[in-house]
Amino acid sequence: MPLTNADRQRRYRQRLKAKASGANVVEQVQSAVERAIHALWAYHQRPGPGGVSWANIDGCHTLDQYRSELERSPANLIQACRAFLPGFEGLTPTEARTVADVIQIADALRLATPTPIHIPST
Repeated sequence: MPLTNADRQRRYRQRLKAKASGANVVEQVQSAVERAIHALWAYHQRPGPGGVSWANIDGCHTLDQYRSELERSPANLIQACRAFLPGFEGLTPTEARTVADVIQIADALRLATPTPIHIPST
């Protein structure tokens, strides 16, 4: 059964309220981490130093293999993200933003001084 316009608006308001209240903060963090993994994988698909494939350098030929490497140690994802500081070279602005989000989340969880983030516009 299709939703009425009023039903869609009600659901939309409920999602906004949940987001504003922090009710789904865990899901938001999980989503941010997932987007960052995909951004890192997109970078991984590009040629590495000297035109050599990153897969030939680190042995990760699939997203699942890459994710497995990141999961091997809790710090691997954060280290991979921080490797792009300070200028996020090689990442698109959208990829840089997703990687920066994970860095900022990690800083907040460690109660550390926030890392200064500057994402180039191009």
